[in-house]
Amino acid sequence: MALDLELFRLVNGIAGRIPLLDALMRLLVNEYFVPMTMSLVLFALWFGGTAPQERERHQRAVIYATVTLLLANILVKLCNLFYFRPRPFATHTVNLLFYQPTDSSFPSNPAAVGFSLATAVWLSDRRWGTVLYALAVLFAFARVYCGVHYPTDVIAGAFIGIACGFLIKKCHKILEPIVKLVIATGRRLFLA
Repeated sequence: MALDLELFRLVNGIAGRIPLLDALMRLLVNEYFVPMTMSLVLFALWFGGTAPQERERHQRAVIYATVTLLLANILVKLCNLFYFRPRPFATHTVNLLFYQPTDSSFPSNPAAVGFSLATAVWLSDRRWGTVLYALAVLFAFARVYCGVHYPTDVIAGAFIGIACGFLIKKCHKILEPIVKLVIATGRRLFLA
C-alpha cells in the first residue's frame, strides 16, 4: 500500500497548482458531467446508424451496456458490504478539490461505471467505445487528482467494469430473448 499512497501523492500533489487544470478536474470529478456525457453517447447510439443493421448493432450495445452497468454496480455494492476503505482525505493530508464522500473508497464506483459502459460499447463499436474509454480514464484520473480515491481504488473499479463487460458479452445467448424483446418493444413504440 506504500506504492499506492506514493502514486496518490504524486497525482494529488499537482492539485491546487494550476488553476485551469484544477477547473477541468473539478468538471470531470463530479458524478454528473462524465456519466451524463456517456449517457448522451448511448442515447445517440440508440437512435444512430445509417443502415438498419448498424442501428440494431448500436441498440444491442446500449442494452448490453445497461446490463453491464447494473452488474458492475451490484459487484461494487457487494464489495462494500465486506470491505470498507476510508477515503484518502480521511487518513491523510490531501489537496481536496471535491466534497467528502462517505462511502468506501475501494473499489471506485465511478470507475466501475465508466469502464463498464465503455467496455460494453467497445465490444460492439470500437470507435464509440474508444471515446467512452477516454472519458472513463479521465473520470478515474480526476477522482485521484481531486483527492477522493487512491489509484488502486480506480484500478479495481476499472477491472470490475471491464470484467463485467466481457462477462455480459460472453452471456449474450442467455440475454438474447431480452435484447430482442427490448428492441421489438422500442420499435412498436417508435423508440427504436
